[in-house]
Amino acid sequence: MASTPHNNPRRVALRLLVVATVGVVAGLTVRGCAHPNPDGQIASPPPAPLLPAGVGPRGIRAGMPVGFAHNTEGARAAAVAYVMTGQQILNLPAADVGAAVRVMAATASAAGQVDEIAARLGALHEKLRPGTGPIEFWQSVLATRVDATSRTRARVAVWSVGVLAREDVVAPQAGWTTSLFELVWEHDD
Repeated sequence: MASTPHNNPRRVALRLLVVATVGVVAGLTVRGCAHPNPDGQIASPPPAPLLPAGVGPRGIRAGMPVGFAHNTEGARAAAVAYVMTGQQILNLPAADVGAAVRVMAATASAAGQVDEIAARLGALHEKLRPGTGPIEFWQSVLATRVDATSRTRARVAVWSVGVLAREDVVAPQAGWTTSLFELVWEHDD
């Protein structure tokens, strides 16, 4: 008797790992993540009213977006940009993950975030290793909400969907995530 994808324990475990990883990768910097265009550039920000012009990012450091306005809309833009870094993070060599995460992480929490993301990415790459072709992770931000702001902090919720796939291992799997960001203004960002 052949097993179906629904009752195959290996597929169930892979699905659970995919959903958990989508959540972690989508929530990289306080549980946040960018999807590059084919030419390697960061995808254009979503149309207004999600992100008004001029709020950032204004640059790239270690492959991650930086340079957000020091206001409520800049905090919203940073949270959206961080959520959208999933494919970039997945494509990084293991040696470069720490630098990329540190660009987006607050100084006080960077070490823990680096360790968590590196471990989860390692587990995901191990599960997807038998596949062929690229690991593909498509993302879209559907809505945002700024819950609180001050001169030094902002709390932003980002509702997004991520779809992860790799040929011969996992058909496209969707994960819906609400990423909650506790952002701090430091290092002029």
